[in-house]
Amino acid sequence: MDQAALDTEARSFWDDGYVVVRGAFDPAEMDVVREVIRRHDRMTQHAEMARRLGEGDSRPSFSTLFVWNDTAGFDVFSKATRSFKVKDRLESYFRDQVYVYHNKVVLKYPGMVGFNHHQDYAYWYRMGNLFPDMASVFIAVDPATRENGCLKVIRGSHRLGRLDHVDYENPDSGVDPERLSEVTKFMPEDALEIDPGDMILFHCNTLHASDDNRSPDSRIALIGCYNTRHNSPRGVVNGHPRFQTQQSIREPITLADAQNLPQFE
Repeated sequence: MDQAALDTEARSFWDDGYVVVRGAFDPAEMDVVREVIRRHDRMTQHAEMARRLGEGDSRPSFSTLFVWNDTAGFDVFSKATRSFKVKDRLESYFRDQVYVYHNKVVLKYPGMVGFNHHQDYAYWYRMGNLFPDMASVFIAVDPATRENGCLKVIRGSHRLGRLDHVDYENPDSGVDPERLSEVTKFMPEDALEIDPGDMILFHCNTLHASDDNRSPDSRIALIGCYNTRHNSPRGVVNGHPRFQTQQSIREPITLADAQNLPQFE
C-alpha cells in the first residue's frame, strides 16, 4: 500500500464513514477461519443458544456474537485482525497507533436475527473511551448478500456524533427510532455485498445494521474492533484492554493455524 492510496482511502473513510477493501485476504485463508469456527465446541454451543433465544418473537441480536479480549497473540484470528492490511490502514486514517480492543465472530447461521441500526461507540462510550476515535473492521468469512443479511451502513452518519440508543428485551438495542427516521430522510443507506476475504472498515459512529438471515446459507464474519493509543479507556473498561503495543502481522493464515487459538475466557 503506497501512501497516496492510503490517503485516498482515508478521505473516503472520513467522508462516508466506511471503506470497502476487496480481496484483502485470500479466500483460502477464510476457508481455514471458517472451519475453525464451525468446529469449535464453544462457538457451536453459543450459536445454538442464540438460535433457541430467537425462537418466537424475541430478537437476541447480541447473542449471535462470540466475543473475546485476548488479542495480543499470534493466533488464527489475530493473523486477520492484526494483519498489516488492517492495522496499517487504520493507523494511517487516525494518524495514531491502534490496537485491537476486542475480537468477535458473528455466528449468523440460517434463521439468525439481524441487528437494529446502531453505533458501536454508543456502547464503547460507556466503557471509559472518551473520544470516538475507534473503528470496526468486518472481514467476510462467508459471502455476505442481501438474502443472508449483509451489513448495511448509513453513509456519512458518523458525522452526526453519538446518538441516543434504546434498550430492548433479549439482548437487543438500537438507535432511537424517531431520530433514525429523520436521519434516513437525507442520508443514503448502502447494502454492502462482499465476498470471503473482502473487508469493510467503518467508523465507530457510523450507523449500521443487518437484516435477518432468510437464506439457506451462513453469513459468518470476523470483526476486529480497534481503539487508538490516545483514547486508552479511563475508569471502567468492561474487560476490554487498555492500550497495549501490538505488532502488525504479515504472515498469511495457513492450515497450520487451525489449532492456534486465543484464550477465549
